[in-house]
Amino acid sequence: MFYKEEKNGTVIYKSTVLDGVRHGFSTRLGGVSSGPAAGLNMGYERGDSEENVNENRRIFAAACGIPEGSFAGMHVFASAKQIHSCRVEYVTAETAAGDFACDGFVTDRAGVPLAVKSADCVPILLYDGGAGVAAAVHAGWRGTAGGIASVAVARMCTLGAEPQRIRAAIGPAVCGGCFAVGEDFAEQFSALSESSPDEITREHSARLADEFIVRGADGRLHCDLCSVNARLLSLAGVSPSHIDRADICTKEHKDEFWSHRRDGDARGVMAAAIML
Repeated sequence: MFYKEEKNGTVIYKSTVLDGVRHGFSTRLGGVSSGPAAGLNMGYERGDSEENVNENRRIFAAACGIPEGSFAGMHVFASAKQIHSCRVEYVTAETAAGDFACDGFVTDRAGVPLAVKSADCVPILLYDGGAGVAAAVHAGWRGTAGGIASVAVARMCTLGAEPQRIRAAIGPAVCGGCFAVGEDFAEQFSALSESSPDEITREHSARLADEFIVRGADGRLHCDLCSVNARLLSLAGVSPSHIDRADICTKEHKDEFWSHRRDGDARGVMAAAIML
């Protein structure tokens, strides 16, 4: 179950399936930024100052229970230039402050904070307490189609995790009703799934498109990205009872979240963070 925490005006969400590990999903509420990204903006690419973003990240880290001594350099978290891929990188304390081009992180090292950014895309945090392994995933539609959720589970298992022990929290993201897509979307989605490096995604590519890309009452096709990722996690062996979904639409809840679909480029960015 997702629940909200507020401290000094900063509001974040947490999930009960991740109790025992420091984590959080940010909102736009709190922080020091101004202008279109006013509030708790996590992204340097939004025209915000580096000083503001660094301070916002420190504020968010503190709300997640991440101590300052664990910061990955000036940028606070291990974070990446997100490229809408299914690439998941392994991170240690020695590499956490590096430059990454990927859409997911995995670590088995304590004290290494991981974060992914989103503003409609699906943020996913994963944790196996028995193995001491955590992951953070940014699943846009391309990453979702490529099976990044299942890829992350597989990467965790190479570090000793077991699917039946993994807990997964799927944070606030655009809902299927608000994510209208073009007529050729199903074909593009299936093509990416069929070429995925992940065997599970390739095996189920046709069924994923058929089940989760549907025509809405408005006559347009819609895709439920959160449900696709939940299904991929379960196909990868994560128990459905260990998968928690916020089911909060970022486009519909303007008071708490930025949305690329709603706001375009005049907005900030949220983050999801986890640290062993």
